[in-house]
Amino acid sequence: MPNFEEIESAILEVQQPRSRFQLERFVIGQHKSEEMQYYQTCLELQDMIYKYQSAKLNVQKQELKIKRLRETGDELRELKAQELELGLKQTYTAMQGAEREMLALTEIFYSFPKRYTREEIEAAQPSYWDERLTGNAKAQLMGGSGVNPAHIEAMEQAGVLDKLIEEVQESKRELGL
Repeated sequence: MPNFEEIESAILEVQQPRSRFQLERFVIGQHKSEEMQYYQTCLELQDMIYKYQSAKLNVQKQELKIKRLRETGDELRELKAQELELGLKQTYTAMQGAEREMLALTEIFYSFPKRYTREEIEAAQPSYWDERLTGNAKAQLMGGSGVNPAHIEAMEQAGVLDKLIEEVQESKRELGL
């Protein structure tokens, strides 16, 4: 029989849904502008804090259920209590990972040189979407697949398509095409 204590200890040691590297590079770092990185960090923290607080309430409810089941002295209810304890063990493990992730997100939050207002985030939207949509279109073209029609429509909606068309035409003129 394997040593489950050693395995469970290893699981606790590695527990964290997303590494700091993933958070910095792929979750927050998917955005090029600092305003949007700040915004994404706030949204991630909001979600994590809510889930963590909900999990804490769930733990309290499960502990109370276990206590009440045990008070009956009934064998079947004792088994149900043990079953609930297994679920709590999983919850405690997930909560440890969530705590680590929240700590990483909190450190990222405090690394921003300023706290952006909703107004500042809104004001930065046109240039953010221009850069993001244009960059994605260029990446699609570089990949040789052409630009996805839905992406072209998004560019038009964001008001950046005409600018990209002008850039392409200018590049063609410079190349003598």
